[in-house]
Amino acid sequence: MMRTQNLMVRPIPALSSVKLLSIFFILALMTLPSCALLNHKTSVQKEIQLGLKTVYTIDVYSEQNTIHTLFSGIDSHSNKRVLKYLKSSDSGDNWFKPVTINQGLAAVKKSKRGNDFQLASHNNELMVVWQTQGGEPWTGKLAIALSKDFGQTWQQVASPVSDKYAKIDQGYFDLEVDSQGDFHLVWLDDREEAGNTQGLRYAQFSKQKGNWNQHTDLEITACTCCWASISIDKNDNIHVLYRDDSPRDMRLISSLDNGQSWQQSKSAGSFNWEFIGCPHQGGGLINTQLNEKTLLHSVIWNGKAGNRGIYYSQSELNKDKIAALHPIGGDNSASGDIAALDNDRIRIIYTSGDFESTSVISKISTDGGATWSDELRLTSDGAEPSHPRIIATPEGFLFFWTEWQKNGDALAIFSKLE
Repeated sequence: MMRTQNLMVRPIPALSSVKLLSIFFILALMTLPSCALLNHKTSVQKEIQLGLKTVYTIDVYSEQNTIHTLFSGIDSHSNKRVLKYLKSSDSGDNWFKPVTINQGLAAVKKSKRGNDFQLASHNNELMVVWQTQGGEPWTGKLAIALSKDFGQTWQQVASPVSDKYAKIDQGYFDLEVDSQGDFHLVWLDDREEAGNTQGLRYAQFSKQKGNWNQHTDLEITACTCCWASISIDKNDNIHVLYRDDSPRDMRLISSLDNGQSWQQSKSAGSFNWEFIGCPHQGGGLINTQLNEKTLLHSVIWNGKAGNRGIYYSQSELNKDKIAALHPIGGDNSASGDIAALDNDRIRIIYTSGDFESTSVISKISTDGGATWSDELRLTSDGAEPSHPRIIATPEGFLFFWTEWQKNGDALAIFSKLE
């Protein structure tokens, strides 16, 4: 039986106005929502040592406390374009020695942030995707490599795109892996030669068969150069976020049968933004579970006047109506990414500012996306960051971005909150 205790109530002695204000301030802090208190944390930043003179692209992937990272850039010694793989097994506190992936493999094209080369991992097996050098400086065909020894050695495997389209540029892709170890890839290419649009493609690599056993056109008229995002839920349902052609809003499309068929796409934010051209802005996509329901959480960018900037969008699987659409950043916000620690704690990262002054900003929700904290600035004055990325580990959120230097080279930056 629970025992209760009688408490003696004593009057509080008279206090000075200063003491009363101090007590009131402390009590107010105690009653603030946790998301507001988290904004008092500070960002600790480190340059990632890669042996690169300059960094072109970044991708990050987490498996519990193990962090996998992929970088492309110019090697400091050979002065050639290379792919570097770097791993941490303790949530970024310590890092292993970088491994050069493309030794003896397909050449690496000069890419840029927003068209980042990708990696994904399942146990000891990793896949990386990059673009080879095409007929023109900014074109290239997909190239794939696998590692079955935790990233120490790499072997090139067949591309999902046949040689028939070898001269067609293939980029703006994302890569994910399901619970069975099968890899899922989405990308854009213009094999229809439409000119002002590209096709959104999907392919699946079977771990058991060791080859690509699915190849599907998800959208024939997608925006030409906005990166796609792919997310796989606990039931191995596949979800893809991409920018459509007309209007140039973001859309979601899902497969509930391991990529064999796809549902009708639905809006991730209806702005009816008509625009001829490409904004070079994709989005980020994650999923959570709530009462056996799958929730899709997107960070998207809209360019329509009066509603320009970064937005958070939430929708439920098998429902067309958007459950929530919240503005996150102002008119000058862009390049958003999103991650979740659990069903409640979701964090968004993005840039804010113009070409002369740009900052990396983050906001957190502690109630599953219903409300969002104030802005938390992660970069200092004078920094020139680009395209931040965020991942979640059991130890918390980790942030990555590139930072331009005065000589025109870019550094890779790793950051966490303390």
